Amino acid sequence: MTRWLIGGVAALCILGTRFLYQYRVENEERVGKEVQATVTDGEFSHQLFDQVLQKFVGSQGRVNYAELKSDPGMLEAYLDLLAVNAPDDKATFQTGLAFWINAYNALTIKGVLDHYPTTSVRKIKPFAGFFSRIKFQVGGRSYTLNDIEHDIIRYEFGDPRIHFALVCASLGCPILENRAFFPETLEGRLDNATANFINNPEKVRLDRENGVLYLSQIFEWFAEDFEDTHGSVIDFIAEYLPEADTTFLKEQEIQIQYVQYDWRLNAQSGAKSEQK
Repeated sequence: MTRWLIGGVAALCILGTRFLYQYRVENEERVGKEVQATVTDGEFSHQLFDQVLQKFVGSQGRVNYAELKSDPGMLEAYLDLLAVNAPDDKATFQTGLAFWINAYNALTIKGVLDHYPTTSVRKIKPFAGFFSRIKFQVGGRSYTLNDIEHDIIRYEFGDPRIHFALVCASLGCPILENRAFFPETLEGRLDNATANFINNPEKVRLDRENGVLYLSQIFEWFAEDFEDTHGSVIDFIAEYLPEADTTFLKEQEIQIQYVQYDWRLNAQSGAKSEQK
């Protein structure tokens, strides 16, 4: 009996070790990079990422991952800059937020490329590991995508419009615009991204006849962010809808139904997207 028990424990240890190895956190150190000056106004350029987006992202926000994987030079150069730079306390709100939005989107693309071809980020590291276990270097520190989104962007900036600028490489996300975010145009870009998302019937749709407002699950997952600034999800959405729809929402009793999120990869059609 004792021998069976010892053997069973040994087998579990071996399996556990293999499991941990397979699902361990990946940590891209970008070794050999010395941390340089932190980012204050006018000290950091997003031009490389802007060029990547213009070259590899279509007008509908679809990414040509296959072509980008074969020609990653500009993206890698931008990631090298991110690895040794981060906003400091002297950076303006716009400078800091533009930096972290671009960082999130660029690192998401990098995470997909490292495991491409695939059909979904959910197939890259089970148990939501794409967002919580793959680590990247920014400003000499390691971050997961969840760290950047929740601990930095949501916590430090408190602007719910960021949910329509951060793109998790899925069709349920906002479209990935083919231009980087820059501090001087950030305000208008965030407003436009929010308006475009809310006025896309695949993301937000008002059924007047049945009194139902169909919403992307983004509004369910991050309801507190919209409530903090506007009191309710509906009040936030109403700010970006046509006047007739806004009036209807204010005057009628509305039921909210959330549309299941589409986690399929935001790859261009015709590009390889088989599961790795």
